[in-house]
Amino acid sequence: MSKQPKLKRRGFVMTGGGAKGLYEAGVVNAFHITGMEFDVISGSSIGAMNSIFFAEYLLRKKSLPAEVLADPEEAIRQMDNLVRCYHRTWLLMPAERVIDDSESGSLGKLVKDLEGFQLVLSDLVTLGWWSMEPQKGKLPPVQTWPAVSRVLGQLLQRLGGGSRLEGGRQFLRIWKDHRNQMLREILRTFLQKFGLEYSIIPSARDGQSGEDHKIEDMFTRRVTPLQAQHLDGAITDQIGGAGPEDRLLDPTRSLKDFLEQGIDVRLTRANYRTGRLEVSTYLSREDFLRYMERQAWRLEVSDPEKMPLGSFRLQLPGNPNAVKSALASGRFPGVFAPFSFQDIYLQETPENKLLYGMLAGPAWMSAPDVQRELTEAYFAVHGADASEEKWRKLLARWQRSDSMRKFFPYPTDAYVDGGAIDNTPSNSVVDATREWLDAHGISKREAVLELYVIFLETEPRISQEDMQEPLIYEVVQRTLAIQSAAAKSSDAVVVNTINGFGERADHLARSLLAVLGGLEKVRDEIDAEHYRELEEVIRTLVQEQAITGYLGSESGDILERMKKWAEETLAHRLPLHVDEIKVYPDKMSLSTLQFTERLGYRQQSGIEMITMGCYNTLWAMRNHLENLGADEFDEQDERALRLASRWMGVEDWPEPGQGGEVGAGAQAQLDALREVWKCTRKECVFHARHCLHGAGIK
Repeated sequence: MSKQPKLKRRGFVMTGGGAKGLYEAGVVNAFHITGMEFDVISGSSIGAMNSIFFAEYLLRKKSLPAEVLADPEEAIRQMDNLVRCYHRTWLLMPAERVIDDSESGSLGKLVKDLEGFQLVLSDLVTLGWWSMEPQKGKLPPVQTWPAVSRVLGQLLQRLGGGSRLEGGRQFLRIWKDHRNQMLREILRTFLQKFGLEYSIIPSARDGQSGEDHKIEDMFTRRVTPLQAQHLDGAITDQIGGAGPEDRLLDPTRSLKDFLEQGIDVRLTRANYRTGRLEVSTYLSREDFLRYMERQAWRLEVSDPEKMPLGSFRLQLPGNPNAVKSALASGRFPGVFAPFSFQDIYLQETPENKLLYGMLAGPAWMSAPDVQRELTEAYFAVHGADASEEKWRKLLARWQRSDSMRKFFPYPTDAYVDGGAIDNTPSNSVVDATREWLDAHGISKREAVLELYVIFLETEPRISQEDMQEPLIYEVVQRTLAIQSAAAKSSDAVVVNTINGFGERADHLARSLLAVLGGLEKVRDEIDAEHYRELEEVIRTLVQEQAITGYLGSESGDILERMKKWAEETLAHRLPLHVDEIKVYPDKMSLSTLQFTERLGYRQQSGIEMITMGCYNTLWAMRNHLENLGADEFDEQDERALRLASRWMGVEDWPEPGQGGEVGAGAQAQLDALREVWKCTRKECVFHARHCLHGAGIK
């Protein structure tokens, strides 16, 4: 029984990390210049915004004339200006003051006000330590009164905008109306003066203008392409002949627009109320019905602990706005206020009518229009196999489930950073691939998911000297770094484990089919009595092992039942094989919140991040493609490898050993080659002077 080449699906995962997203902008460049395309794109946090741009890039590329697409290098040239606009947008980030740290901005005003706080550390320590005393009385002890007086005086002055009398009135109001939440209301009243009571970046509330639209504006306004002259001068300069302005993202673009062009985009978001993970993706009513038939049993659990946070990814029917979905995924806690559900799923969008009907009012799934649409979806999905009785029972069960309703959002819900729960959303790509295979009737073992995962931090290693007698803050800092890296890389271990068990089960099922095939060929040589004895022996052994999949009530035809069970297992019950290609940075030149120079941004660091993302991806991609077997190679692999080889300028790539394994000698060659190879793509604006593998950096 020979194994046929597997159908290949490609996925791309971008993780979160604020300003570190510049690295992903370089990754996108590597895929651009190698012509690599993807079926599924997933992202969280800033990775969600980069995902949306790359999906837009692929959508526009698909609209190029056929004769251009037939010439990969011409297609690159046609799309080059869009990518340069994208890179310039990222490098313009400090000028945008996403976090306004100027003296006239909200944050600057807060800092200036706090500079006038005439407090001493001893007062704060005295009051803080007393507040934690388990047996403390209603009033502070006499020895703390001087500290209380000084702190209270400063507090009243700030609550009153400089007037202690007005501050006293505010304090009395808070005491009267918010006695049970004194500290919260005092803090809110103080921060309200600066528009910072809800987030560092003020949001639009009660008709007031906010500043949290800046990232959206960056990606949806028109900008001219990045030029080499920008890198030595000011990114903000308008250079003549730079090329036409372009808009990176259409603000009205929906996720359905991408899916109709074969680009499945899935962005994670964390529901602030439920704490659960949700996925922004286009889902027709029929696809939602399929999703519910597969997953509803998980939503009917009575004990929430049986479904840990992050272990389930809720999907909703409807057509989310693409840009708004990305913004919802990137709501970094404290920096941005939670993002509204109604901004993601626009009520005027026709495909969202079912969703709002489901979520409106207390009658869960009981509105006539909702029942009608779900019923039509059920019969459309099942066709001749649809059962009116079965459907009515299924719908009634969903309607009765209080726990299911609690998992779904309300129209008044809001969202925070998807990376808070799932910062490496590989599972969303796996889900999308499984659903596509099921919809097309393709066995998961007949396909492979080639998954590129982009990490935004290196493994947190330190030198032997640095680990000697670390100070307390160094121990805490080191532990948090390990914890963060472990959370982001754990999915790779899960993927490898699932792949391992899947391969073993696949081999066992195929071995069983081989044995059964052999028995079938010699069946005519076995008389009926001996064949019945064989069936009885096999059924007895199966029964002793408590295997129920094909046991049956009698021994007759057990071999046929065993064959059907093995074929069904291969077709539908084994896990999808995932071939994961991980792209790690050599280092991180920027940290999460370094959006401006005051916060630590440097233009050279931004350039270094973009170029590093590109050359690391080229290396990881070529290393992967060079090790593929002939039966794993398709047309896109051939094109990407040819272009990567051309740009990398390396003709003699070390040959892998038997079975695709890299031997010690070849690995040493690769390690040396990784440091010295030089890019040949001189058209790149970074090539001449700003790329480690370009022409200028030694």
